[in-house]
Amino acid sequence: MRDTRLRALADAPDAFATTHAEARQRPDAWWIDWARRSAEAETQAMYLAWLDGRAVGIAGAFDDNGTWHVISMWVDPAERGRGIGRRLLDAVVAFASARGARELILGVTDGNVAARALYERYGFVDDGGAEQLRSNPSLMLREMRLSI
Repeated sequence: MRDTRLRALADAPDAFATTHAEARQRPDAWWIDWARRSAEAETQAMYLAWLDGRAVGIAGAFDDNGTWHVISMWVDPAERGRGIGRRLLDAVVAFASARGARELILGVTDGNVAARALYERYGFVDDGGAEQLRSNPSLMLREMRLSI
């Protein structure tokens, strides 16, 4: 998970609140704990998409006091357009739904046209909420919601 997350942050630095530099500085114990919680907890999960024995995508979901969020969504640029993003969304929606979620929220950065199009095709709608992207305050992060 660490390697895939670092690849995502390096590939798309303006798509995530965490920077590549911040993530690289995290100790191994942080990554191990994150992976363990993502595999065992009822309130969070991370999924990897695999193709020919290599991880080509990542996405997660977590519950923040009853509000479910989609996080860390990324697909390797060489593998985009193959339905991997949709299957990752299927996994996180199924996880959250099985735990009683009725809605999922995610943020998409202005200018990330392909990601926004994927989310809209999946059924997410812009709810009008926006905030500055923590990792690059010159960009806006638009909030989108999916009723499930």
